[in-house]
Amino acid sequence: MISFDQILETKIGTGLYQGKTLFIIGLVEFCDGIEYTFMSILIAILQTEWNLNQAQVATLGSSFLFGVVLGNLLCAFLADQIGRKITFSIFTGLSSFLVFYTSFSNSYEEMIMLRLCFGLVFGTTSPLGFIFISEVTEAKYRGRFSFGLSLLYIFGKIYFVFLCFFFLDSYTSGNWRGLIRFNGIPITSAFILSLFFVQETIRYFLNKEEYEKAFEEIEKIIKLNGKENAQFLDEEKKGLQEWSQKQIQEQREQELHLYGVLSNEYRKETLLFWLVCILTNLQNMSIYLLMPFLFAENNSGFAPMLNMFIIEFFFALIIYYMIDNPRYGGRIKIMAFSAAALTIANGLLYILKNQFLYIGLFIIKISTRGLFSTIGLLCCETYPLYLRSQGCGLVQAIGKIGAIPSPYFLFPLFYIDPYLPFGIMCVLSIVILTVTCFFNQDKTQKHLEMLKNE
Repeated sequence: MISFDQILETKIGTGLYQGKTLFIIGLVEFCDGIEYTFMSILIAILQTEWNLNQAQVATLGSSFLFGVVLGNLLCAFLADQIGRKITFSIFTGLSSFLVFYTSFSNSYEEMIMLRLCFGLVFGTTSPLGFIFISEVTEAKYRGRFSFGLSLLYIFGKIYFVFLCFFFLDSYTSGNWRGLIRFNGIPITSAFILSLFFVQETIRYFLNKEEYEKAFEEIEKIIKLNGKENAQFLDEEKKGLQEWSQKQIQEQREQELHLYGVLSNEYRKETLLFWLVCILTNLQNMSIYLLMPFLFAENNSGFAPMLNMFIIEFFFALIIYYMIDNPRYGGRIKIMAFSAAALTIANGLLYILKNQFLYIGLFIIKISTRGLFSTIGLLCCETYPLYLRSQGCGLVQAIGKIGAIPSPYFLFPLFYIDPYLPFGIMCVLSIVILTVTCFFNQDKTQKHLEMLKNE
């Protein structure tokens, strides 16, 4: 028998196929960076322009999150059934349409519905990035390719702030309709490119026992990566088919089809993922909801935000080089480092307030990015092929379910003391740090799928 990871290392290798996939799938992560930054600024602008009260502001923020939760849940059970590529193409197309349609909204009620619908279709695509990348890359590069998605996420935020200089007058006024239309360009590009250049993952075909399709794709990718001299032999095809059937048999014996991510094999990790993702999303929302208000209160323009994102990108490169190093980095160590940094930054931000504002926000942003990246990658590496989209989709959905009510308590806390939310986040960061000690599955530099006897 021979596993697909061995075929990936010895025959397919790393080349144009992985780079092309990262670029196109990464456009959604690029849009994710745009969207979360835009969401907070849109709320601040519409509060002034449409004279919204505190409850309406909170509902506007929660509507998008609720839609994303529904989308994550849909992805959890759809991508394993109809495939990663089909799911990606359908929902990036719908996202593109809704982005442009939202720019014509003229009422609060219509905006709520559009943000809900956009969250639904966009949330269906967002878990697919880590799933795609983890399934097409070699073990030695899997962490870096996956963290490449995070670098594209930060690029999305930088792109968005540049647009703010042209379309907005301040954090509370400007041409937000024109800004939305330009924000739609990347997601539209992802949709069009996916129709022609994104291929279904070979692991998906193997799991569906569509072996001829899997073998054809392997031979195409070998040529695409410039490995013309690599011969995919009949005995290797037979060995890969035997390995795949053995893996499917193990899944049936473990009753994974019946209990899914809550089966005995994965229940502990699933519950830990849910808890960490809920707390990380709460921290993330504290930044994106409150940042425009904190900057406006300090009479800051867009330049400090742009500088923060650019510096964040360069610091993210450090994690990029550490994530595949089991000695200095690795998935679980980066989660622990990020949680410790969050604890310190939140605590100092609460105590020092304005004096620590920009440094504190920067540390929190890079730490939450480190957590999200390693959580997404660790999910893909923890769950078997059959449960991968279910596991990743549910982790993201449950995490955001915990964040949906965040606008309803973050804004009241902010109006009591702008820095009180960070005091509470300091305590929650300690919980994240504690929980990371219970993770024990780290596949840094290891094969994605292995049989029990391996």
